[in-house]
Amino acid sequence: MDHLDKLSPGEKIAGGSAILLFIFMFFNWFGVEVSGVGGFSGSVPGAGGSAWDALEFIPIVLVIAIIAALVMVGLRLADSAAEPPVPMSTIVTVLGVISALLILFRIIDPPSFGSFGGVSVDATLSIGIFLGLIAAGGIAFGGYSTMKEEGITFGDAADRLSGGGSTPPQHTASTPPPPPPPSSMPPASPSSQTPPPPPPSSGPPPPAGG
Repeated sequence: MDHLDKLSPGEKIAGGSAILLFIFMFFNWFGVEVSGVGGFSGSVPGAGGSAWDALEFIPIVLVIAIIAALVMVGLRLADSAAEPPVPMSTIVTVLGVISALLILFRIIDPPSFGSFGGVSVDATLSIGIFLGLIAAGGIAFGGYSTMKEEGITFGDAADRLSGGGSTPPQHTASTPPPPPPPSSMPPASPSSQTPPPPPPSSGPPPPAGG
């Protein structure tokens, strides 16, 4: 288990919550209650639906959030240098928040299974949906904690996305700047191009008529 030491606390929370959410999605999230003529109302023992059965498109969003959290953890464990335009921690945070809000919406507004022959079939809440809400919140919290550990803000992520994730190269102290182009070299001074005159002779002039 030493390889788990590579993970930050936020990554551990996000990865563990993602695994738990996937498991909880197979639990019963809703029960079934029928009501009909004469004021009859009652739950149906053993009837209900998991997240896969009763949440329409929401399971797709939950699975994407789970995959994103596990990818973030996998990249860290593999010491991968791959870096998407938007940091994985930001992606996990956003998907975790969206997942939690969608589950919360279904808690506030449970699905209806319709009515048949004057008998209405409605959904009641089961323990699975509350466990799923906690796990989705854990993904969001773990992703946000990882963002803070990495010193990343949502503004930074937006800047990286708009800039394509690329930054101009910077010169470091160990890398000298490139030489200037030839056109910027200063012209040679005239004195350096003309040889100096020979020094005058210090001996006496030759005798005339000799």
